[in-house]
Amino acid sequence: MNRNLHVPILTYAAVLVALGITRSADAFYVDVSRKTRRSMMTPSTQLHQSSFNSDPYSAKPVLVVGATGKVGRKVVRTLLDQKLRVRALVRNETKAVELFAKEMMSSAKAKDDGDSPMLEFVVSDLGKADRKALETAVQGCQSIISVSGAMRFSKLTDFLPWRLFQQDTSKWCDDTSHPYYANYRAQKLLIDLAAEYQCRRFVRLTGLSVGFSPFNLVSMIFSSVLSMTSRHHFALEQYLRNSNVPYVIIRPGGLAEEDRNLSKTNLQVDPSGMLPPPGRVPRSDVAALAALTVSDPTALDPSKSYTLGVRAVGDMKPKPQGSKEEGLPTALECLQSIKGQEDANDKTVVAKPHGLAVALFVYSLAFIGFKLTFAVVGAALRLFGVSTS
Repeated sequence: MNRNLHVPILTYAAVLVALGITRSADAFYVDVSRKTRRSMMTPSTQLHQSSFNSDPYSAKPVLVVGATGKVGRKVVRTLLDQKLRVRALVRNETKAVELFAKEMMSSAKAKDDGDSPMLEFVVSDLGKADRKALETAVQGCQSIISVSGAMRFSKLTDFLPWRLFQQDTSKWCDDTSHPYYANYRAQKLLIDLAAEYQCRRFVRLTGLSVGFSPFNLVSMIFSSVLSMTSRHHFALEQYLRNSNVPYVIIRPGGLAEEDRNLSKTNLQVDPSGMLPPPGRVPRSDVAALAALTVSDPTALDPSKSYTLGVRAVGDMKPKPQGSKEEGLPTALECLQSIKGQEDANDKTVVAKPHGLAVALFVYSLAFIGFKLTFAVVGAALRLFGVSTS
């Protein structure tokens, strides 16, 4: 039995017994029956059953990286609703069992008709992932949807000049929670494996700020607070653009849990990858877009690659953004409207000056803070008659 691909027996035994599943040790997987699930999707996630499901790739699972995240779980369920097999790469297997308990119950109640498992787990920490672990996940998959994201607040020592200007963060930081490891190094390895195993498409979720100038205020704040995350997302995007793997890069703005009010808002997808901030968009729309890129050939050209800026437009909460007329009602309509517009981003750019931008921002704030502190202390001393001369 492949221990990386099947969930460890000791962890799942109690759950499976409780569900009344009596399978051999080699069949400890989550099996969502093709006959028992009914779609409960919003209009934005109503995807068409496509000819993708009739070609040889359709028998292979889609690898979802970051499957237990807030976007990832929606991607998994959307793909399952489309009768596509899913292989979920997760870090915490206990959380995965709890999160997908409904799918497990559906599987237990269904008559076992001998179908292949519809949902299976691979357990791996992207921050520490090596080639062997990720190869186990990628091998045999038709496509990869990577919606994982590492977040780490910057430490004061991160702002040392020789660290700010070092592109290879691993040369000074061995903290695997740093976004360099999960957002760049592990993703780079996944892309290499996707090429090796001839995956149909690699879908990667980054963010609108990746397309901004490093000197844009939003970008400088994000980079300063969140361990230069935009630098690593951009580096990964460029690596993907220069690979031989067809790809779709999805750049949403701020992610919202609440679905759109369909009577007041539409979804906007821009093939340049650029849209104005804050660019709020529901996670369900992002999940629908990601799923469509691997499930429906009418959505995007399977042979082309794309970078897509995404936001909701209209009366979006908490503040309206754009106008409803700039978008379309569903994810499918949005993708079909830009189907012929491939990624035109310059793939020769190796790096942007994020280090310089953060240095200017942080050191300017530090200088201003020092001057203000000095002035306040001086005023306080004078107030109490203490001479500073």
